[in-house]
Amino acid sequence: MTESPLYNIEKKDGNFEIRRYDDYILAQVDVQADYKKAMSMGFSILANYIFGGNTKKSKIPMTTPVTGVNTQKSERIPMTVPVTEEKRNEETYRISFTMPSKYTLETLPEPIDQRIMFKEEKNQLMAVLRFSGRAREELSQHKIDELRQWLLDNSLEPKSNFIVAQYNHPAVPGFLRRNEIIVKI
Repeated sequence: MTESPLYNIEKKDGNFEIRRYDDYILAQVDVQADYKKAMSMGFSILANYIFGGNTKKSKIPMTTPVTGVNTQKSERIPMTVPVTEEKRNEETYRISFTMPSKYTLETLPEPIDQRIMFKEEKNQLMAVLRFSGRAREELSQHKIDELRQWLLDNSLEPKSNFIVAQYNHPAVPGFLRRNEIIVKI
């Protein structure tokens, strides 16, 4: 089973939820490109990190087992979901992988790619909208607008950018996919 950040649901309204998240760490990279290219490029940079592109050559597999020949001793660590995308401005997206809970900022392997940064999230209160389908730009923007309206209707104010979270392998059909729009409140 793939690990995800732990949370408690404080309110549920259909596909909308208010969640309080436990602490977790994100590996992040900022990419300047359009939505589709940024997701692909950012995913590749972070995947390289978790598949051994770090000073310890540690492997953090995202799917059931990642196999290959590695002549150096390496640690195998399960990856967590979701993979997230956050629009920083018109040209920049921040792509993030959640790190396994057993790590701290001090124990995470150092990335070889210096574009990768880490962020520790603590005691987050988030509004969330769950949806299925392929989280392409148009659908994601539509769901962001829905969450924004729900926040307004419930007298809640967003305190961060809206984040698109994807939980499934790309081969999973759209109607079976789990996606979320997440925003701090």
